[in-house]
Amino acid sequence: MAGIALAGTVLAILATLDPTTVRPEWSAAFLIVIVGSAAIAVAGWRWGVGWSDRMIATTVAALDLMVLASILANQDRSAALLNLILLLPPTLYVAVLLRPPFPRCQEIGVVAGCAVVAALIAADPVQWISLMLLPAVALVGAAETVLAQRRHLESMVDSLELMSMTDALTGVLNRRGITVQLFAAPPAPSGHLSVLMIDIDRFKEINDRYGHVAGDEVLSAVGAGLLAEIRSGDLAARLGGEEFAVVTRSSPADAAAMADRLRRRAVDWMAPWSGTVSVGCAGARAAGPDAVTVELLSDLMERADRCLYRAKREGRNRVVLEDGWAAP
Repeated sequence: MAGIALAGTVLAILATLDPTTVRPEWSAAFLIVIVGSAAIAVAGWRWGVGWSDRMIATTVAALDLMVLASILANQDRSAALLNLILLLPPTLYVAVLLRPPFPRCQEIGVVAGCAVVAALIAADPVQWISLMLLPAVALVGAAETVLAQRRHLESMVDSLELMSMTDALTGVLNRRGITVQLFAAPPAPSGHLSVLMIDIDRFKEINDRYGHVAGDEVLSAVGAGLLAEIRSGDLAARLGGEEFAVVTRSSPADAAAMADRLRRRAVDWMAPWSGTVSVGCAGARAAGPDAVTVELLSDLMERADRCLYRAKREGRNRVVLEDGWAAP
């Protein structure tokens, strides 16, 4: 934006070198345009990175007004209508970088500006419509093209981001996704955070007996089952191989009840292959919203994983809770 304002300043200074360009009665206004665009260039270069969308949109509107003023200050206003092309850079700038509703506000401002300038130049209504519509359609059309491309790119980015956080086979989150989603959600009032580590028992035997295609079907069935059973605020992920995790902000008692429910429901999910799961549970109560950190999540996963191995050693198809965590 600073570059756009600087380019406008240079063009305005060049225009003043031709004494036949600026109307004498508009000299003071034209000087204000030069000083104003220079000030915007300096301020944008120095502080613009910290400006809000609203402040940037206001600054762009000021640039638009300076362009319109340069037309009205010209002795040959009809020829100066070419200056309307200078509205294109700030209009595209807004379309590319600012959030709604500012792009639409910019388009409305551009159309209104073209209408006002054309009204002061046109000899009749037909000429006014012609002088207004040609630049307005071109500017709005360019902005809408950029906005459409921006929406397409944002959709692609959202899809890629979702793919980067999702396990393609099962549809649940992956390890990265569970971290991103956990900290994107608002903290629960209870302050609890519990992790359930879930592992399919004797998965290698299922693969050996039914084949790897069946093994993929088992993983998909468990992923779909977890998504169907967990609550809206809970997160399910596949950590790798046949190991899954559920992260919940429920109390330890509710999380333990969930663990046993998932263990029992897994028997139905994997009925064609006679599969079962073992579950290890660990939880903590955070001192506050800021206490729920990546380090806490990693620690809970490690502790729940140790409980999972205990469940495996003790016979599988069972839930093992962390020591000191009372069952419901």
